[in-house]
Amino acid sequence: MDRIDWIVGGVFVVSAIFYVWIADTSGPLSLHDGTADRYNLLASAFLHLRLSVGSEPAILRHFENPLHPDYIGRAIPYLHPANDAASINDDAMYHGHLYFLWGPAPALVLLVPLHLLGFEPTAGVTILIFGVVGVGFALATLRLILRQIGGNTSIWICVLAGFAVSLSSVVPFLLRTPAVTIDTLAGGYCFSMAGVWLAVSAIAHQRASRASLILMSLLFGLAANSRPTLWLTALLIIPVYLSLRRKQSPRSLLACLVIPVTICIVLFMAYNQARFHEPFEIGSRYQVTVSEAPKPLAKLSFVLPGIDFYALSPPRFEVLFPFMRLLAPSVSPPPGVGGPELTGGLLPFTPIVVFVLALPWLWWRRRAALGRLAAPLLVMAGAAIIIPTLPSYEYYVSTERYETDFATLLVLGGLAAWLALSKELSGPRRRLLHAAGGLLALWGCATGIAISFFGSTELAITEPGTWRTLQDIGSPVSTALAALAGHPVLGEIHATNAGIDRTEAHEALSTSISYFFLSPTEHASLTIVAPNAGNATLVAEVELKSAGKYGVRVDGPGRASVSSALPAGGGLLEVPVTLGRGLNRFVFSPIATAAERRTVTEPVMAVYHVSVAAGE
Repeated sequence: MDRIDWIVGGVFVVSAIFYVWIADTSGPLSLHDGTADRYNLLASAFLHLRLSVGSEPAILRHFENPLHPDYIGRAIPYLHPANDAASINDDAMYHGHLYFLWGPAPALVLLVPLHLLGFEPTAGVTILIFGVVGVGFALATLRLILRQIGGNTSIWICVLAGFAVSLSSVVPFLLRTPAVTIDTLAGGYCFSMAGVWLAVSAIAHQRASRASLILMSLLFGLAANSRPTLWLTALLIIPVYLSLRRKQSPRSLLACLVIPVTICIVLFMAYNQARFHEPFEIGSRYQVTVSEAPKPLAKLSFVLPGIDFYALSPPRFEVLFPFMRLLAPSVSPPPGVGGPELTGGLLPFTPIVVFVLALPWLWWRRRAALGRLAAPLLVMAGAAIIIPTLPSYEYYVSTERYETDFATLLVLGGLAAWLALSKELSGPRRRLLHAAGGLLALWGCATGIAISFFGSTELAITEPGTWRTLQDIGSPVSTALAALAGHPVLGEIHATNAGIDRTEAHEALSTSISYFFLSPTEHASLTIVAPNAGNATLVAEVELKSAGKYGVRVDGPGRASVSSALPAGGGLLEVPVTLGRGLNRFVFSPIATAAERRTVTEPVMAVYHVSVAAGE
């Protein structure tokens, strides 16, 4: 083992530990809690030689249109657990049976063997296994790039490149969002990264056994059977064939490369035919949903907005650790079409990918700088650019989790182009390029860590003590940012029922939460960052949802509580508070009678436009 092996191995170990920590703080990690992951239903169905994960719930048979969201919403509370390990939302219902829309390959490869051994893992375990194995293969591909292109690369560049691959892969975000949909994304990532490594290894070494070629083709097929868009990664078969055709029998080589992936694709079409009587129907037209989710629309006019979302959606900078977060792009979707979800544009979040633009020039003018990896790097980059256009064409939507399909391909291409360009320069220009690329890679690592705290589960909810500790550690930075702003900043609002108004403008560095609702027994936690000690006023608009008489109490640690009565119907609320320098945490609670606290469970007040005004 040489220096590159030790560095890449060390990065893998640290990244794997980080992945385990994310998974452990996002939900249960258990091998014996199958009800926590509906994907286990598919493995169980396969073992019983069935394609359906359950029968159509009897309650829905009485409805004229059982796929209508209103009926689904009414039925879900009455469903039998056999059909509802968590919820049938997002299943496909066809001819009296429930089916998964999600690809079957991860269940076949991982969950079926685990079931045979007596295990039924939670989603966190499934995603963690695929994520750790996948990033291992991604780092193994980086190792080949460093050897072929990097040459005598500095240690710091190797370390930074390794963490750019593991932290910018979107896998940390997946681990924070354990669910059946994420199982297939993680599985597709794992299979595609393993296939990419085998392809790049064959081209770099100019040799490959028949077994490795068959396995590579099979892995690309499994990736496509996890995420249909990943069939594009199978295009790497072309440069592999062109690279090895003079060293092996062309006919035998072609058979090893083409037959396994073709069998996978044919089997997937047969799987769809058996379920929906159409080989290219994965179930989208029969999707069960409690909301007016858009059915596939397939319009070319959706492609450019989708590319814009995935390429340019900026982060939301905030005053509290981790100082940035994902937001859904603020757009008005076409009528009857769902809007984008949380999305981070690759250029603002992972700017090292900008070097991918240099790959065509390097291939045309400086092909020696890329060595034998010129063709596979171009194919990987081309596939990664096309992949996000496919779901964008089908739906007017974007979501951070889908970036798992293509982000790592672009990161590897960007790192390779950066290293290759550095070889072509010398002196100050080379040092400048090293510094510029290093900063871009470092920024990608920082954003990858930042988004790992947010998902369908958030560290602030699952581990509030750890979250507060991290915020306290980052408080000097928070205080400095508040000083730059020149006034106290409302950094955080936590409430059970809170939301974001996409059309509302938010003060720079403040929380993106626009409103929250409280019942008599609930409270909201507010964190204000002040550049200096002093007095301030907490301002909000309160709307009362009940005819009772209510007030508001604001408590802060070590400070006397402040109570304020509310007029009938609510109104403008102004509560004086005393701030210390740095982080100030307050609890915002309704004042209600004891009887109301015992009997009223619905929200009694809605709080909008919360802000903090500095005192005189």
